[in-house]
Amino acid sequence: MLGSNSNADYNLTLAIGKLTAYFQLIDQSSILVTEPIGAHYKLPFHNEALKILSTGSSDETKFIFKKIEKEMGRTPDSKLLGIIPIDIDLIFWNNNLLHEDYNRLPFVKTCVDELRQFENLKMK
Repeated sequence: MLGSNSNADYNLTLAIGKLTAYFQLIDQSSILVTEPIGAHYKLPFHNEALKILSTGSSDETKFIFKKIEKEMGRTPDSKLLGIIPIDIDLIFWNNNLLHEDYNRLPFVKTCVDELRQFENLKMK
């Protein structure tokens, strides 16, 4: 799951480019623009789900996500200021739920379910 509230369209595209250097991109959802949740966030977020193929473990995959976040300027200070250049979270791993944002945040569920629905249609 990708999210950004700072130069969002550019940063989502940049993040996808960086991710494809490590992973095969299988599919991506529509982009949802959502109002910020939390008083310190002032700008809307652009959110998108990706389905990728990784040859590493879930921990190795998450490590690469955090590396890309840092490369793109995500820092503890930027988060305190409410500026998120990019947020990358691993929601599902081999159909196993790893991140509770799927159940907690409706936009995560919407984006991820868009990919899961499309996958189910392809299997029929």
